[in-house]
Parts: sequence; C-alpha cells; structure tokens
Amino acid sequence: MKLALIFCATFVFGLLCTTSAQTAAEKSRKPDDATQLEALVKKIDEQNAKIDALSQEILKLEQQIAHMRPGVMIGESTPSAASPSAATASSPHPAGANTHTVARGETLTSIAKMYRVTVEELQNANHIEDGRKLQAGQSIIIPAASPAASSSPSPTE
Repeated sequence: MKLALIFCATFVFGLLCTTSAQTAAEKSRKPDDATQLEALVKKIDEQNAKIDALSQEILKLEQQIAHMRPGVMIGESTPSAASPSAATASSPHPAGANTHTVARGETLTSIAKMYRVTVEELQNANHIEDGRKLQAGQSIIIPAASPAASSSPSPTE
C-alpha cells in the first residue's frame, strides 16, 4: 500500500511538473509573439503613412497638371507634331459637319469652339454627362450652331 501511495504521489507530482513546465514555456513564448506582433503593426503603420504621403503628392501633381493643361485628362499624352495635321485631315471641316471624330488631346470646349456651339449643346446632343470621359477616336454628333453663336464673329477673326 505504501508503494502504491508513493507511486501515485510521484505520478501526480510528475503531472504537475509537466503542466507547470508547459505553462512556463507558453508564457515565455507569449512575450516573443507580442513583441513580433507589435513590430509588424509598427511596420504596417509606417507603410500606411508612406502611402498616404505619396497619395497626397500624386493629388498635388494632378492638380498642377490640370491647371497647366485644362480639359486634358490625366494620363493622356500630348499630341505630337504630326497629330494635329492628321486630325485635321481625318476629321471633317467644321463648316456644315454633322459628326466629328475626336482627336487625341481635344476637349469638349475645343470642339465646341471649333464648331461654334456651346459645350452644353454638345453634351445634350451626345448624352455626355462628364466631358472628361471623352476619348480619342470617339465620334460625336455636332448640333446645328445656335443663331447667336453663328452671327457673332469669333475672337480670332
């Protein structure tokens, strides 16, 4: 009986030692994991700050470009020297034309001036809500010039 009692006591003591050793190991691991997690969170925050700063710079650059070249979409390249003559040759002359093929770099404003119509008339005739979505190669309908626009000479004349 004494032997059985010693065996049980040893067994229980062994279980307690094993459990406490595992708990100690887990406790020592938790600070390491927490430290790594904190380091990762810090790196993510730093990257987010860099992304925010770059986004602000991009926005500023887009605004500067918009002021330098009004009516031109961001990402659109400037027309080359051959492009304006090619656009003039391929697009019909403004007088009496019913449609116009948009050349690269053209805007609703420039087309409206060319045909002596208002931007609103172009938008209404072509169901265009956002003039910035005009694309090169797009064919648009040119409404008849309004009497007020055709009777007054243009500033270049």
